[in-house]
Amino acid sequence: MPELPASRTVDRCRICGSRELRRYLDMGRAPLANSYVDPAAPAAAEFAEELCLQLCLDCGLSQLTKVVAPERLFRHYLYVSGTTDTMRAHFAALARDAARAAGAGRGDLALDLASNDGTLVAAFSTHGLEALGVDPAENLAAEANARGRATWAGYWSSELAARVVREKGRPKIVTAANVAAHVDDLAGFAGAVAECLAPGGVAVFEFPWVVDFIERTEFDTAYHEHLSYLGLAPLARLLAARGLEAWDADVFPDIHGGTLRVWAARAGERAATARLREAARREETFGLRELGVYQAFARRALENRARLRALVSRLRAEGAALWAYGASAKGNTLLHFFGLGAADVPRAVDDNPKKWGLRTPGGRLEIVGPDALRGAKVDVLLLLAWNFEKEIRRRCADAGYRGRFLIPVPEPRLASAD
Repeated sequence: MPELPASRTVDRCRICGSRELRRYLDMGRAPLANSYVDPAAPAAAEFAEELCLQLCLDCGLSQLTKVVAPERLFRHYLYVSGTTDTMRAHFAALARDAARAAGAGRGDLALDLASNDGTLVAAFSTHGLEALGVDPAENLAAEANARGRATWAGYWSSELAARVVREKGRPKIVTAANVAAHVDDLAGFAGAVAECLAPGGVAVFEFPWVVDFIERTEFDTAYHEHLSYLGLAPLARLLAARGLEAWDADVFPDIHGGTLRVWAARAGERAATARLREAARREETFGLRELGVYQAFARRALENRARLRALVSRLRAEGAALWAYGASAKGNTLLHFFGLGAADVPRAVDDNPKKWGLRTPGGRLEIVGPDALRGAKVDVLLLLAWNFEKEIRRRCADAGYRGRFLIPVPEPRLASAD
């Protein structure tokens, strides 16, 4: 296998080019959050890289200090959008709302960037649209195509945009859900959207909102795939430089710990809504470019670590059997940052069959399916995928689990199964 490129140090903001970058949370050298370990494979040292957040004082974009080569992250990917009922319903509503906003009808093209397993592609198809996905994970693209969800394997680029226009025509809808945060060349990414979008069409960008990330102390959303922690103002600046204009915004407080959806169109085509202005006001009140806001977040994250580690130690001393629920990227970040491993929490339950039998990166928790809870002597479940708490509680009840839940964010607390 050829040697992969080294990580790149970020010394200029990827949106505005400023060098006014200030570090605010250093989580040490961490393994890649989605690099699950096959216990049957030959033992090998895990790749690890600095995981540290910094703020651009000029435009307010939070970003990692290091960019790991995407070939290490995305060519073979195990996260799938359609695992949870929550995300399937969320994307179904997005497809419906985007079709209405664009005035798209039968046969019009909807393009989904970073389409993963094709959940949103399938949702667009139910509205009679011609739907196409683009995703760099070759395994997921192959699976999506096998299920009739048309997907091209590759990284979104100007070249792919030209191919879409040439072979499919101009899309009336372009969606980019939970992908902008993963992109190093945001200027090229947004520019390619502008190059292919049909006149009168809509582009939709969805991402975990930095306001909720900071205010709710969601430090575990930081991992090497998430290069940027976006707000409306930096994104609007990025789009404006490529001839696109944000005109509306939706806030989803219960999706991924707080998600912002930004609607964009070609400049001058649509008037800004009250919802967009309200989102902008909230960012200003929050203090998007104020370093002290982020430093306070870092202090809270460190306090959370101390409190949760003490709580886990107390529970173990009392003889409680602990497992985790959610072998997710955010969960793996938390385990690393808190220094928890299989000796503390031996198993992690996960709903994604692709992960069963593997081990979590770093901590090496054994990953099992929800059925493993049946009859198991488990007293406490550390809820690593806390963003799906309601759905996880239902699944645990179905499996007969009656123990307690340890919810780690925004601060650790024990809760009963009721």
